[in-house]
Amino acid sequence: MQGTEEKLLAMTEEAAVLVRAGRAVYLNAAAREILGGDCMGKRVPELFGELIGGVQASSFLAQICLRQKPYLLRVSRLEKEQIFFLRPQEEAPAVLNQPFLYALRSSLMNMGMAADQLRTQAEEKDCPLLLENLRSITRSQYQILRQLNNAALVLDLSRDRTAPESRVFDLSALCTSILDAAAAVTPQLRFVNRCGSRVPVRADPRLISAMLMNLLSNAIRHAKNATRISVSLLESPRSVVLAVDDDGCGIPPEELPRVLDRYRHGFRLDQMNAGPGLGLTAVRLAAQAHGGALLLESRADQGTTVRVSLERGEQELLRAPEEAPTLETRELLTGLADCLPADCFREQYLD
Repeated sequence: MQGTEEKLLAMTEEAAVLVRAGRAVYLNAAAREILGGDCMGKRVPELFGELIGGVQASSFLAQICLRQKPYLLRVSRLEKEQIFFLRPQEEAPAVLNQPFLYALRSSLMNMGMAADQLRTQAEEKDCPLLLENLRSITRSQYQILRQLNNAALVLDLSRDRTAPESRVFDLSALCTSILDAAAAVTPQLRFVNRCGSRVPVRADPRLISAMLMNLLSNAIRHAKNATRISVSLLESPRSVVLAVDDDGCGIPPEELPRVLDRYRHGFRLDQMNAGPGLGLTAVRLAAQAHGGALLLESRADQGTTVRVSLERGEQELLRAPEEAPTLETRELLTGLADCLPADCFREQYLD
């Protein structure tokens, strides 16, 4: 006989799985269509993967891939039970296309060339006010470039146009390089490196670099009152989990379900300064391209943690990794443009 929870979940159109003591005890019709009819009694890691199975939080949001299709997973707790809600992820909107992005890049390049000429004239005439205004313009230029890069990444990965590059490199070294650079330009925050000394992984370093830069940018910009940002790597034979957490204000519970979908569905006037939400979408798709998942956990006044799993075979532990890619100054300025002050865009950094 069905209990109250089962009766309620049977009536909802959203795919839902009721979990008790870590095992599935009920799936509604929509969930059975996604997961199959043989899921009763299975443990959470078997249904949704190791990353999800290891979470201790009572509620959280995650992106996972099931049968090669992306889904948004929302988890809520009812006393001693958990309900896992599944919703298919939509593709990128049609307005994102290569001609549109190319036109914006061309205009942005023209703006940059004009700003460079004005900067030269301002230096020759020793005009501090003009140089200050040009730094503000240049920061806006880099902010637009960051959004364009994320939009291009979302477009390529959501349409399977770009296969990730496959290289074995030291993920710890790459994370350390980016963290050191970020700490140099944001001295108001304390960055904690918990990445270990050597973490080989087979992945696309360009995508991983963009992933970490987006996570750091979001933490720096949106974690109000934060004093610390930590980056850690957790290894297992099958995967590596990259985690970025802060001690900021956290995300309000009512906003959490919409965080990964903000750029598709718009936002209120009071949310305009929060950005379009392409950064987390790019992170989600980059994780998916590496056979992984994204999990977001946030508690009011305690901070936010974002975990990204990257699939890795056991053989990667035995191979000597390549040297981590070098982070260029312009890459750093672009990746963190939304959270850096105008003074970071001085002439010596741009030359």
